[in-house]
Amino acid sequence: MPAAELRHARLRRQLGRPARALESAIGGGRLRERLLLNALRQHYASRFRREWLWTDEPPHFFDHRIGAFDLAFGSAKSGPYPWFRAFFAAEVIRDGDALLDIGSGDGFFTARFLAPRCRTVDGIDVDPAAIESARRTNAAPNVIYHLSDAVTAPFPREHYDVIVWDGAIGHFAPHTTEELLTKIAAALAPDGIFCGSESLGAEGIDHLQYFAGLGDLRELLAPHFPHLWLREVGYRTGGHLRQEAYWRAAASSARQEESSWQALGGSES
Repeated sequence: MPAAELRHARLRRQLGRPARALESAIGGGRLRERLLLNALRQHYASRFRREWLWTDEPPHFFDHRIGAFDLAFGSAKSGPYPWFRAFFAAEVIRDGDALLDIGSGDGFFTARFLAPRCRTVDGIDVDPAAIESARRTNAAPNVIYHLSDAVTAPFPREHYDVIVWDGAIGHFAPHTTEELLTKIAAALAPDGIFCGSESLGAEGIDHLQYFAGLGDLRELLAPHFPHLWLREVGYRTGGHLRQEAYWRAAASSARQEESSWQALGGSES
């Protein structure tokens, strides 16, 4: 390295020491981090107890900041599995897509997993508290949250490249589910894809319908979509084993083939 560059590098190191010391004093060191994390841990634990344990009626949506904090700094006993629905949906998104998120809740998955590659995203939810929370905590320039009934009201746009319906189908009565699936199939672009997830078994005290296994979901979805892919993942959450089903449905197989792992030589096991 030339002498001039060495001198500049040495000067940067010398100036960096007081700058780092000042930054540590202002921003806080490890002790301050521990104190702040402990305060947040107590805050989110208290919110969970008040909203989900010590209430006559749990909320209709989950504030995913509680889950995000637990995943990053808590016990995270459920591991990453409750987040699979967001990852699996994000896999099929192409740059510039228009996406509809039905039952968007607090908008955490909408804005942070689904929106980054999209041209525009519409999140719809029938719960005013969910829409208010989404607009306040998970706003994004390309996301619009709509207070709307997915069954009775028209979708915000005529056609979408991706439609997501996660963790909510059990909250709909069977006849309204059929109506909504018909609307979804009609709103999908020719090469679009419909993604979703639902718990299996008798889970959810406020559910209006239950699905014993993947076969039940296949029977429900197959009449509406020529191509259907299903998978199941089991994981522990809240002290019990949850079986979660995931689906991708479409009129074309292109997006599923794009997002699947491909064998490009070598050995397969």
